[in-house]
Amino acid sequence: MKVIHREKIMVCVHYGPHGERLIRRGVQLSEMIGAPLFVLNVDSSDCDEYNQSKEMFMTVWKRLAEEAGAEFMIRKRQGRKTTDVIVEAAMEKEVTQIIVGQSAQTRWQELTKRNFINELIGKMNMIDLHVVAVQRMRAGLEETHEEGVISYLVKEGNDYYLSDEPNGDTPLKGKFFHELHTEFENGLFRIEQDGKARYLHICEGRLTDPL
Repeated sequence: MKVIHREKIMVCVHYGPHGERLIRRGVQLSEMIGAPLFVLNVDSSDCDEYNQSKEMFMTVWKRLAEEAGAEFMIRKRQGRKTTDVIVEAAMEKEVTQIIVGQSAQTRWQELTKRNFINELIGKMNMIDLHVVAVQRMRAGLEETHEEGVISYLVKEGNDYYLSDEPNGDTPLKGKFFHELHTEFENGLFRIEQDGKARYLHICEGRLTDPL
């Protein structure tokens, strides 16, 4: 009797807005071929210190994974190579296809090496690798703000507040760009109106511009 090998897909994400795009690419592929989907974050931090931006990305990724019926995984690097952690998780879940972002080499420690992709391929055996090109933000915004994450403006009384969850009756979805070098929720909230991008100012988590 012929054995049918079932496809399984794993998306590798790290901190930044590209993770959302990679997950959505994984969702599209999994739906197209009817394959289970896993989302992997390799945590390279040496401690459990709270990081607000990190938690914002995590919240978005977990929500996207949950909506797609995917399993979200966090694996500590603990001094190992990121490629080893990726392959270990892939083998455990019997993954047949892996998706990574092309621009991730600026953020993952091993990915700063030119041979990362070749190293990953060499360890994957029969696993297919998809390398997705990701676009960078406007240079001017990159110099002053962190990369954007999907967020919401929720109404409380007469004011709108920033949230990572679509709470309330009519939450406004957009992307929040956190201002560099500040611990407060200060930055820009981008929405699309009439096919054009509009940037609203956020100060300490509250909208200061009129809608």
